[in-house]
Parts: sequence; structure tokens; C-alpha cells
Amino acid sequence: MQAAVLMVLLLSVLFPPRADAHAVLVNSSPANNQVVDQAPAEILLHFNEPVKIVRASARLANEKSVELESSGGGADISLRLPSINRGTVIASYRVVSEDGHPVGGTVVFHVGAASAALAGPSEAPSFGLDTVIWFVHVASILLMAHVVGGRLFSALFNPSDPAVRRPMTMVSVGFVLLASSLYLQGLDEIGAGFTFAGATTLSTAIGSNVAVASGLFSLALLLAILPPFRTRSLTVSTAVIAMMVASAAFTFTGHSALATPPWLAKTCIFFHGGILLFWIGSLPPLWRLSRHPARQMSLKAFSAAIPAPFVAMLIAGLTLAALELPGLGSILDSMYGRVLVVKIGLVALLCVLAAYNRFWLTGPAIQGDVTACGRLRASISAEIVVAVAIVGAASLWRFAGPDQFQYAPLHPVSIHIHTDKAMAQFELKPKSQDAASVHVTILASDFAPMRPRAVTLRLWNPAAGVEAIKYELAKAENGGWEAEDVPFRSPNGWKVDVQVLIDDFTTAHLEANLDESVDSNGVAAETTLSDDAESPSSRNAR
Repeated sequence: MQAAVLMVLLLSVLFPPRADAHAVLVNSSPANNQVVDQAPAEILLHFNEPVKIVRASARLANEKSVELESSGGGADISLRLPSINRGTVIASYRVVSEDGHPVGGTVVFHVGAASAALAGPSEAPSFGLDTVIWFVHVASILLMAHVVGGRLFSALFNPSDPAVRRPMTMVSVGFVLLASSLYLQGLDEIGAGFTFAGATTLSTAIGSNVAVASGLFSLALLLAILPPFRTRSLTVSTAVIAMMVASAAFTFTGHSALATPPWLAKTCIFFHGGILLFWIGSLPPLWRLSRHPARQMSLKAFSAAIPAPFVAMLIAGLTLAALELPGLGSILDSMYGRVLVVKIGLVALLCVLAAYNRFWLTGPAIQGDVTACGRLRASISAEIVVAVAIVGAASLWRFAGPDQFQYAPLHPVSIHIHTDKAMAQFELKPKSQDAASVHVTILASDFAPMRPRAVTLRLWNPAAGVEAIKYELAKAENGGWEAEDVPFRSPNGWKVDVQVLIDDFTTAHLEANLDESVDSNGVAAETTLSDDAESPSSRNAR
């Protein structure tokens, strides 16, 4: 058991929990960094999935902070604004997605003009809270496997075994873990960090899917500790119902809430989670049985029955991964993909150990071979360590979802845009999950140096409904024009327009589609436009 704990701690060091957002703000109105002539009555937020608003506030140009009322539902949220005269408005929000992960964000816009200096709030991740959430989640799953999975194993293959030893202690520990999980969820939703925040955290988390999952897990624990009934069929039925309730709890949290089609994703997580609980819960009683050669018939029955559900667990897991991943090319570019690779490796190791037990050790152990029994115990102990590591790795998905593949800028973008009046080398480099830096080099159409009066950058995404975000580029020290901290996630669907003020009477528009120009390495082919071929959006922007 010490080795299992060591494996979990090692995983936490290799893959420290990081709060990467699952719900992503696709667009807002006003758009981020937009300058509007008149103050809007509300801010419209559109996310990539349904969310629940936890809180929202705005900091005005006079440095006054006000709480904002929210309305709407699903993926669209409205925040009502107070009366605003002029200056920069920093609106911050915190929402919870369907997979139970809270995330905060900020929309900055300017009424009339930007304020002289106004710093916005930051959503710094709480590593202490993330670590505790991860540890409690791992402990809860392992306890559920030990109690519920162990009860089902005993009911099916070893009726004389009491299955759950010290049942009241197990249930008490389970309730403490589940209550702690609910409280930690509330802390995460309100963004309080790892601290004591009173009963408000519980009331915040009660309406979440995590509360539903905790309730189902609690019911499964209670069913699993019931004493054996007089008839074996009733005992088996109760154990099966407990396992089904525990399996159903998995469908209310995690990424199955986001994958499509949802019915297939939830079916996969139901079978994958339930069979994994049964498998892990079977290992301790199997280890105990391997110590007594005279009681190996239970081991023989388990060995004969387990291949079909084990294969079903693998198929369900692979199907779920296929639903959530857009492709294998970028699997190592996010924490979600790296954790998936680690989990697949651990599952492969578990398969090797299981095959070794079944085909090389089970037969001799049933015949009473003492050496085989000793090796079987050692192999089962290794399986327990690997199973704990699998749960520890999979629990890291609480902090990183498959949506990272869609919204994270994985590669720099470099585009050469050439028109009859001027040409530009446009470079965008990701700095974080939500921001990038932009550098533009301007030359004449014959590659001669050019000294434009001003350079303006416009970015917009018509497919996502994002209106043009305008940036006045500043002269870079090493030449060219640049802007920092541009709120930008992915080239998918985005268009760029570099507006070059050549002189007081001449402006050149250099426009390109980022997603159509970028190859697998993030580098684009040359885009050539004639002055007559400029798009209507460019002409309207003049």
C-alpha cells in the first residue's frame, strides 16, 4: 500500500494540477478591447457550452467596483451594467461548466476612449486547493472501488467473505470524503482558494452536478454495506444495484458532459467507470484468496468471467477518448493529451499483469503450487499499485479538458501578405492559453523599406460571431510594429486585416484568413491580394 501511495505522489509531481479552463468564452458583446461610442446596457457572453454563473462584477473608470446582475441560461449569459459615462470598464465573471469545473474570465472594453491606467483583476490558480481537490477525488474513487467493487466481487465469487470489513468505518470515511469534495467544489466555484469560507460554499455547490454525483456515491456506499441476505440472488442483486448507482454517478461529472453524441459518451463512461471500480475492488480479496491454496476456486471463477468485462472497459475507454480528441497529431500539446498518454501506458501495463496472472499463474496456483501463489500475490500487489496510479492520473482531468485542443494556440502563426500597395509579414506567437503577441513588418510591394505613418490591426471571427477587435500597433525597438497580450486562442475561423497608413491620403489593407493559411506547423503560405480584390470588410473598415 505504501508503494501505491508513493506512485500517486509521484504522479502529482510529474503532472501538477493546473486549472485550465473547460468552459471557454467564444465571444462577447462588447468584444474584448472594443471601443464603443455609447455605454451598453448589458454585456452579452457566449460560451462554447452551457454554464452556470456564480458571480459577476465590474470595475469602472472611477475605480468603483459594482456587482452585476445576470440573466439568461445555457451558453448565453447577460450581465446588466450600471450607468457609465466614459472610460475603461473591466467586467469579471466566474462560471461553472457542466463538467463541474469553475473558471473565471474578464472582458475589457472602453466607452469613448480608454482610461489612462486601470489594471484588471487576475484569476490566479489556487494550487493548494487544486491539490487537495485532486487528493480527495482519488481517495473517494479508491474507497468506492474497495467498498462497492469489493462487495460485488464477494457476492459473485466468494459469498463466505464478509466483503466489507468495518463497514461503518468505511461509510463514515466515505461520507467525510464526499462532504469534503462538495465543500471544495464550492470553494473552487467562488474562487476563494483553500480556506474556510463558511456554509456559503456548500450552498453554492448544492446545485451542481458534483452534488448529484456525491449523492449517488453515498447511496451506493449504503447499499454496499448491507449485510448478506438469506438468499444469494438478493445479495447479488443488491451488489449489482450498488455498482450501477456508483457507475451512474460518473456520468454527472467529467468530460462526458461535453462530448458528442452525449448518449454514447455517457454510456461509455458508465461502463468504463463501473467496470474499473469492480476491477480495482476485486484486487484486495483476490490477494487474500491467493494466500490460501485451498480456496482457489473463487480465483478460477473470477479468472474465467473477467475477460469480457475487461475488454468492454477498454473499448468504452477508447471510444470515449475518440469522441473527445480531434486527432492524434496534437495529443502531446496539452495536459489533457499527456495525461491520456500516461493513462494508456498504465492500462497497457495493467493488461500485461492481468494476462500474466491469468495464463501463467492462475492454473498452478489453483493446483496448490506454493511458488505460483507467492508470485500471484506479488503480481496482484503490482496490479493494485498500477490501478491506484491510473486513478491518480485520470483524476488530473478535473483540471484540464479536451477543449484545450480547440482553443489553445498550439503553434506560432506566420503569414506573408502581399498587395499592389504594400506587403506585410504577420507573426503571432502564443504567450499563454488566452493571449498572444503580434509583430508585423511592413515593406513596399517591391520589397523596399517603408515608413508608414501608422499601422492598425483588426481581428475578427465571423463564424463565431466575434466582431472586429482593433489594435493600434506600436513601433518595435528592433523594427516593425507590435502589440502585446492580444486576447487570442486559436486561428480557427479568424481573419486578420493589417491597415497601413502610408501617407495622409493612402491606406493599404492587407487581409488574410488565418485558419486557411496555416499548415500543421503553424506557418502559412504567401497570400497575394490585388487592390481591387479587397474584401467588403476591408473596404468598410476604411
